Amino acid sequence: MDLTDCLERVLELRNAPLPRAEAGVSKEGGPGYLVLYLSTSGAFWEDRSQANEVWDQFSQDCLGLTEALGGVWGPAGSVDLSPVLDRAMRGETVPALAGVLSNFVPSVSAWRFEDRSVCVGVGQWDAELPVVLVAAAGEL
Repeated sequence: MDLTDCLERVLELRNAPLPRAEAGVSKEGGPGYLVLYLSTSGAFWEDRSQANEVWDQFSQDCLGLTEALGGVWGPAGSVDLSPVLDRAMRGETVPALAGVLSNFVPSVSAWRFEDRSVCVGVGQWDAELPVVLVAAAGEL
């Protein structure tokens, strides 16, 4: 992971225009939110032996990014996304960004601003799929 590049990309999320409600959903975002995949590992279809090491490395990268962003925006808050996933599975309405992230990211470090939150976290859609370092902006 290139910390400087990732830091610049996340800082841009603070003021980037969020898609409007009528905008179509893409893999990078949807109405009211943006998601950036900052770093992606290889998949684990054949060999899961490295998965824990990859998670550890991505978690360390995320911590370094969180610390760098904290130097700009102040300390981040921690947001546990498992309750969001539980509510969504019960059919309750949840903010779009939180709903998307809760499917593959257990928790995020987040900064709250007047018009949005910006967050970073590590996740994985399924055990065989890549681990990702993700940044996002929108309502949590």
